Amino acid sequence: MELQGCTMLGIWILALFLLNTAEGKEVCYDRLGCFSDDIPWSGTAERPIHKLPWDPKKIDIHFLLYTRENPDVFQEISAVDAATIDYSNFNASRITRFIVHGFVDNGEENWLSDMCRRLFTVEDVNCICVNWKRGGRCQYTQASNNVRVVGAEIAYFINTLMEKYKYSPADVHIIGHSLGAHAAGEAGRRRPGIGRIT
Repeated sequence: MELQGCTMLGIWILALFLLNTAEGKEVCYDRLGCFSDDIPWSGTAERPIHKLPWDPKKIDIHFLLYTRENPDVFQEISAVDAATIDYSNFNASRITRFIVHGFVDNGEENWLSDMCRRLFTVEDVNCICVNWKRGGRCQYTQASNNVRVVGAEIAYFINTLMEKYKYSPADVHIIGHSLGAHAAGEAGRRRPGIGRIT
């Protein structure tokens, strides 16, 4: 009788645990909207651990602009402070290519900036490296949730270009590697009309 009672107690505890994890939580950030830990982000066989993305400040996302005028030294620009775009070499008559690194990668002087320099040999573009290394150098489950905020920030940046410069999202190409490809997809989901995602 005592063993049966322990079994029933265990079943009730498990049921309460499962109900609690199925509930879902959400976090909201001013400019970017809300993010939940519901399916498909967690609660599936592939993603059993419930995680929410970090705050954008903790992820520490930077937009580093390279152009033919500054192929070796980036200019940091921000959609939150659009004056940084005004004072940069950003040119609204050019195509803009965002390059987004992946998990445990470095968003500064590495293959991203090298890729920009290689692009300049064949075309005159705004090349923006998206550095989110602080949000990508954590435990993988957390990093894979942080890409949602990275994608939302890219979409916000494109929205700012549209509003301030009458820039067409069709002139944007987002290139993502590894988890950076997921960030690119999230940006595309949030900002329809992006010309290309690779």
